[in-house]
Amino acid sequence: MPRTVFLSGPAGSGKTTVLRLSHDEKLAIWGRTAAVDTDQLFLMVDPHWDLPYDDARTALVLRQSAQLAESFFGAGCENVLIAGNSIHDAVDLNPVIPCLLQLGRVFHVTLDPSAEAVLRRTADDPDRSPSDLMNDFRIPRATRSPWSAAVDNSVLTPLETLQRIACLVQSGDGEIHGLLADS
Repeated sequence: MPRTVFLSGPAGSGKTTVLRLSHDEKLAIWGRTAAVDTDQLFLMVDPHWDLPYDDARTALVLRQSAQLAESFFGAGCENVLIAGNSIHDAVDLNPVIPCLLQLGRVFHVTLDPSAEAVLRRTADDPDRSPSDLMNDFRIPRATRSPWSAAVDNSVLTPLETLQRIACLVQSGDGEIHGLLADS
């Protein structure tokens, strides 16, 4: 049965790096897996990140992500990873969950590395200030819901992180069966 996995976590937690693993690496661990980076969809609307946060734009991006998942499943993918910073609360996710549940199983996983790991991973990125990263780091921790399975990937490689996600999903951790309760 097809699986959609929402992958959340703060900036610098490794979401995009996991998504960028090669087709062969994903295939070896988990079967045919497609990846949707919600940042890329946001960039289609706001290429310079000039606009303030907007619920309607987030809803648009998540609807597009769900439509992409449906297309990937139709093309034979077994798994679709949908990753982003803004997919950690019920209000944003609930509108797309019924559609995704009609397509297959749905899961939510949160990458939860240490603050030190986030700063280490982003040290060479001049566009990421440590203070902004730490502000972003606190939000998912403060708002993490009991319906999300957590992965501390502080010392894991991206491949090991994907392996851990696959194991969690295989065991049913983080599975979503219906609309989510607000935390």
